[in-house]
Amino acid sequence: MNNLQETLLFPVRDAEARQQFLIACLVMLAAFIIPLLPTIILLGYGVRIMRQIVDERKKPSMPPWQGSDWSEMLLDGLRLYGVQLVLMFPLLLIMGCGFIFMIGGSVAMATLSDESTRSFAPIGGILFFIGIAFLMLFSLLSLPYGVILSAVGPHVATKRSFAAGFEFNEWWPIFRKGLGQFVIAYIVMMAVSFIFIFIMQVAIITLVLMCIVPFLMIPYTVYFMLMSNTIFAQAYAAARDELQIAL
Repeated sequence: MNNLQETLLFPVRDAEARQQFLIACLVMLAAFIIPLLPTIILLGYGVRIMRQIVDERKKPSMPPWQGSDWSEMLLDGLRLYGVQLVLMFPLLLIMGCGFIFMIGGSVAMATLSDESTRSFAPIGGILFFIGIAFLMLFSLLSLPYGVILSAVGPHVATKRSFAAGFEFNEWWPIFRKGLGQFVIAYIVMMAVSFIFIFIMQVAIITLVLMCIVPFLMIPYTVYFMLMSNTIFAQAYAAARDELQIAL
């Protein structure tokens, strides 16, 4: 991330970039009609950007949608989506257990309140607090887990393989070598997210601006997805270069 400003603004750098960004927003808009498929295609588009940065050593840019191989983007998106889903499953399982225990505990406390079953009511409280413990564990693990997985996407993109996401002996040394860069990249994306949340809060409390909130969600989602791919790809490329020099 030699030039952060240039990186953050590349999706809208010039008229051509803005045109490609608009098409990406239309693809995301289609996700409201066709579930999942447009999102996967957009992930594949992000994979193209990652390859430009890591393999071709180019500055971040918006590849043209016109004339692109959409089937290839779909395949790239499926690989990345599948790897992220599998690797995120342990974290999602913890979160799911938390909600199940909390809901189960709440229902138990509500239904075991009559005289005949009152002695079992504490079970509901125990289940509820177990659920809270699971959600706290999820919160504690989310940040380090997210930082670690930021190295997986670029690795899958450059290797063009679903199995590459599970080749820990290959991408883990790259992540470890560029740990500081991956942390900074993750912080940048968190900052982008917080800025958007702040803008949304201001818009929501303003009746006039509240009307534009739905129209901001799609470009923000597209921007955040493309920017995440770009910044993590830059961190990956720099870390891989450092590791090769060290070897």
